[in-house]
Amino acid sequence: MMRQSFVGVLLLIVILLSGCTSLNAQNDGLQDADDEKQSLTIQLIAWNTLMPKDHSLAHRIGLFQQEHPNVEIKIVWNQGYGNGRKASWFKTTDPSYLYNDDAQKTPDIVELVPNQVKDLYRLGRIEPLNMNESTLDEYVITSNDGYVLGVKSKINPLLLYYNKEIFESLGIDPPSEQWGISELNRAIGILKAAGYEVYIPLSPYTMEWAASLFGSRIVGADGTTFTGYLDSEETLKAAKWLSSIGTKIEFPEGSNTENMFPYILMEGKTALAIEYAYGFLPSSVNSYEEIAQRNEQIHIAGVPRGENGINPAQISALSLTSRSKSKDLAMQLLRYLTKDRSTLNSNIATHTLNAFMKELNMPVSEERKSIVLEEMKRSVPATLYMHENTTAVIHTYYKTAIPNPLIAIRDGQGEIDQLKQYIDQLKQ
Repeated sequence: MMRQSFVGVLLLIVILLSGCTSLNAQNDGLQDADDEKQSLTIQLIAWNTLMPKDHSLAHRIGLFQQEHPNVEIKIVWNQGYGNGRKASWFKTTDPSYLYNDDAQKTPDIVELVPNQVKDLYRLGRIEPLNMNESTLDEYVITSNDGYVLGVKSKINPLLLYYNKEIFESLGIDPPSEQWGISELNRAIGILKAAGYEVYIPLSPYTMEWAASLFGSRIVGADGTTFTGYLDSEETLKAAKWLSSIGTKIEFPEGSNTENMFPYILMEGKTALAIEYAYGFLPSSVNSYEEIAQRNEQIHIAGVPRGENGINPAQISALSLTSRSKSKDLAMQLLRYLTKDRSTLNSNIATHTLNAFMKELNMPVSEERKSIVLEEMKRSVPATLYMHENTTAVIHTYYKTAIPNPLIAIRDGQGEIDQLKQYIDQLKQ
């Protein structure tokens, strides 16, 4: 019995040693794999592509690379996808390397707007992401059938800009999130009676926001059904209301940037405006923060929401291309960029600011940033935002006409018929 027990112990030791040897061999293999050089190419969109070191997203990607010395990451900066002066609400087949089957070189990760992402997903050019946990819901773009298609990289919400000094002199309370159409109309009436201008242009984006104030949407839940929504009674009221304000976004021959937003606001000609937070005049005043730093009387607030209001933000996202040869590594990076949920919105806001403008003279106001963050949290992707192009003014209706039916509505011509014509255009 003693001899049998001794033999049993020896066998057990041999087995354990053998197991340890096998485990070490496996670990050595994993280490060898980790040491292999891997590469990623990432396509990002920014106006100031000459200063990539100043982009917070690029900085965080750099930190990932530092933690993975075997990884080589190339960031390709672009100012758009060759759209020229095409307005951001018109569809485009750029980036061509994703729409073209013959494309030889495609980035692993590409920055796109939600409509592009969904379009390319239907074409099989974008890979669904395994990031389905509910804690990420507000940070991702999904398909109509629930697949995660992109991680948000920029969020550009609409803001209300107002001149605090003028508001106080006329006894108008500062705008708040409780404002609805009634409070907004009251302020507009007082300002106009006192001789001040109000800037709320009629565009596909402002109409989507205004329609929500009247309890409507411009598109169905499927994102493609406009009949019964864009031509609803509520949307018609919204279009009429916007046209009654009288803001004309035209670019007369011989005029210059001083005739446009945000200069009319900074110079005190306009006391209230609804515009996006970023992207007015590349290489010039190009964000809410720089506007406020140029004129301390200019304050910002969330756009009025009433009971049903939304903020149709211009949003971009990072997506994984189906042609990527480094999908696992790309997913590791996307996971890395979203791991700290407590700072994610702040990081997105900082990157959006970095991407649209040159370096600020003073640090960003934390109070103003907190307002922008709140608007980001309650924003939804703008229904008709089709592509991002920072080389031209984001609101390319300065130099590119807004859709003809909206021009006709603004000029008081057959509103419901014009909305139906607009639906026909969108269907085409």
